[in-house]
Amino acid sequence: MKLMLEKLRTSALSNMEFTQLMHRHLSDLNDIDQGLLTDAPYNTYVQKIIGQTDLCERGLAQIRKNEETLKIVLADENRDKSVNAFYGTLKVHALSNIPEEVEASRGISILFSMYKNLPALNYEAETIGIDKLTGELRGPAYSQKISLLQMDRYVDRMADSNTEFKNLFGGRMVSTAMTEIFDMKVIRAELMDIYTDFTEYVLAMGKATDSQLFAKALSLLNTARKYYSDMLARRIAPKAEKEKPVV
Repeated sequence: MKLMLEKLRTSALSNMEFTQLMHRHLSDLNDIDQGLLTDAPYNTYVQKIIGQTDLCERGLAQIRKNEETLKIVLADENRDKSVNAFYGTLKVHALSNIPEEVEASRGISILFSMYKNLPALNYEAETIGIDKLTGELRGPAYSQKISLLQMDRYVDRMADSNTEFKNLFGGRMVSTAMTEIFDMKVIRAELMDIYTDFTEYVLAMGKATDSQLFAKALSLLNTARKYYSDMLARRIAPKAEKEKPVV
């Protein structure tokens, strides 16, 4: 039997759902016979997942109980959308049948390629990045291209949403200023890296050895991944049905 890892689009899971998936994995893996847990890298990965999942839980708890922190998270999501909206519109102009628009889009795309990962950065790094990007877009080298494509409002939206975030993050209450502010994007990205390495390790060792540890672990991982994959499929199906053209 060919061993494989069940496909799962983890990026489509919310922070809460992704954390729940990690808890499901940890609970399932805890049922493995303790006598099989002799592989040091495997055990290290599990401990790392436990620690990072706990950090996710603390971050989610802070968001739930602190209204000001929630506003910061929502403001960050808003500026992420503004960056993605700018990029999406830029790609549309790249398909124009007007050569001047295509050339303007190409020039701006070269600049944007240096900032395309902004939504994945931590709070401070994204703030600095958006300030630099919008500053350059409004500068002499790109302002005419932006005007030609009528994308000034998208640049303004990025700048305004970034300013809104800075005002909230910089002006948060004294009571929260002295506490740890959890950046869920960074925490989740780090957990995702650990999780990806772990699942790939389990799959590789399952193929390379006849150890019952990896065979059992892979089966348990796939069961949970299949559950969440099916959940996402059910969520997407109604949207697809609504968008289906009427014949």
